[in-house]
Amino acid sequence: MALPWRRAPSAGSGATLARSSSWAGFQASRESVPLPPSSDREKAVGGASTPLPANCVAYEFPKADALGPCATRGWSDLPIDLLIRILHLLELPEALAFRAVCPSWRSASTAAGTVLPRRSPWLVSLVKEPLPSLDPQRPVWRGLWEPAAASELRSPLDTERTLKVSFPNGQVVALCGASHGWLIMANKLSNLVLYKPFTAALVPLPPIIGFDLCIEGVYGDDEGKTLVGYRYRCFEGGRVYNLQEVAGHFYDKVVLSGSPSADRAVALAIYLDGKHLSFARVGDARWQQVSRIRRRDDSFADCAYHRRKFYAVTMRGRLKRLNFGGPGELWMETVIAEDDDDIDDVITRYLVPTPWGRLLQLRVILDKHQVNNVRVEIDRLDMKSRKMVGLSSAKALRGHSAFVGQNNPGLLSTKEFPELKPDCIYFTTPRLGDYNLFDKRHNEWNGVKVYDLKKRTLEAAFPSGGDYGTWCPLEVWFTPSR
Repeated sequence: MALPWRRAPSAGSGATLARSSSWAGFQASRESVPLPPSSDREKAVGGASTPLPANCVAYEFPKADALGPCATRGWSDLPIDLLIRILHLLELPEALAFRAVCPSWRSASTAAGTVLPRRSPWLVSLVKEPLPSLDPQRPVWRGLWEPAAASELRSPLDTERTLKVSFPNGQVVALCGASHGWLIMANKLSNLVLYKPFTAALVPLPPIIGFDLCIEGVYGDDEGKTLVGYRYRCFEGGRVYNLQEVAGHFYDKVVLSGSPSADRAVALAIYLDGKHLSFARVGDARWQQVSRIRRRDDSFADCAYHRRKFYAVTMRGRLKRLNFGGPGELWMETVIAEDDDDIDDVITRYLVPTPWGRLLQLRVILDKHQVNNVRVEIDRLDMKSRKMVGLSSAKALRGHSAFVGQNNPGLLSTKEFPELKPDCIYFTTPRLGDYNLFDKRHNEWNGVKVYDLKKRTLEAAFPSGGDYGTWCPLEVWFTPSR
């Protein structure tokens, strides 16, 4: 399908989606690494034959009888405080499986509230599986904007393991962000919803017709009450798109100011090929546009939430800041108004808040002298001079690992997660425009990559999988958080 403002993706781009027949929130795939063989310790609690995760607190009790006179023989009868302790030590996928064991374990998961699994990052990507077909020898694959019912999870701490998680209450067309422990997804109506995998909570954001300067709904004949499609207000031709396909090409990135339960959190969205910037509070009915780029040679490259303010940077290096005061109070200021001096070979930019209070800018630059044609330079924002100040790339992250892409970016300590590579950047596939030099001339960035700032090398983050295209990325880094 050719969009009114850019070319259609080429065949074989890998941007196909899948549906899972699993009803629940967790299912191990065929590629999943099996748990260790059963042992006496694994069977100690309740005499269960299913092995527990290696870091489970149940290993502290060699026999169920050691729990005292109140010990029980069934897992479903374990005390809720012990279940919460077990849950606290699990990684995210195991925590999702925990909820599906039995009603008492689901109750313990609910009672745990803000108790979290380890805060390691996970790559969430839409599953690509064939549609049901009468001929198994000739499978029919999902189209680019057909909804998926499940996602795959991969961890950089265990790159060989693949886990499958199904989405609740319907299907998902696009992954548009991850922020403060919530996934930001577009559903079958192309509306944005927030989803927290740990608790399975769903929170709606304003619908896509809330972008009323860009999108209008098209209704059926039954008194105009049935929504049947969408039309772009800002393009001529009046073509009507079906309800789900707009989600695949409309949203670029969405970030949150905090958990949606915290004082009506604000969502900031970059959309329509990076030309528009809008915000909405959880519970609002519409989106409020705050900026639009009319220059053909510029667009918003990234946005981030840092020290109670939103920042957005353009491909040409211009930086804007959004400040929110009391109810209804909002003002935007231009922090850097001039183009970057070195913009000709910039592939994309990222904004990265740091634990030490700085806001960094990562510039990904086309460099033909590098084996992989990529070089990354890092600057920090200096608010006094209102300029970006160059840093030594090898020292800028202070031994941390950066995770950037559709997620709200941030740094993780390699002391807390020694499996991660220090002074490295973990990229999901960047969303690149038609005019982008890297996409046109080289098109080698078709997977999830790790860039080593000291060695200046770009390598695959996972040994297999990841047939991702740069036209419509379908994956996001997700990190559980409070």
